[in-house]
Amino acid sequence: MPTKQSFMKFTYEILPERRLNVLRFSGSVSLKDVLAGTRKLWADERYDPHFNGIVDLQGVTTQATMDDVRALVSFLQEDGTSRGRWAAIFTEPKPTALAMLFKVACPAFLTMEVVSTWEAACHYLRVELPRQKV
Repeated sequence: MPTKQSFMKFTYEILPERRLNVLRFSGSVSLKDVLAGTRKLWADERYDPHFNGIVDLQGVTTQATMDDVRALVSFLQEDGTSRGRWAAIFTEPKPTALAMLFKVACPAFLTMEVVSTWEAACHYLRVELPRQKV
């Protein structure tokens, strides 16, 4: 019986002049992928926890569950270093629904908005950041 494989691509950019972190995920994204990407960003010597951030998850798919949402909340509560505001861009129904549940689960320690476009993300964070330049 074939095993379903997870194909995920993660990139990030730190834009100090805009005080902004930009993360991009594509493909099939699991909790393990999100944790690995987050750790990679935090390990970068240029990372500043006071910067705001945009997480681009347009078109991602996932097999994540509510248990994964709880695990991500716990991870960020224990190890989280971000003090900035975040906008997460989603376009697929299941990841969007999980993101909304995630947002509700962690209001005390993370300021986040779930949006569906780059324009909305930039508006929420009050930054001018054309999509093609990221």
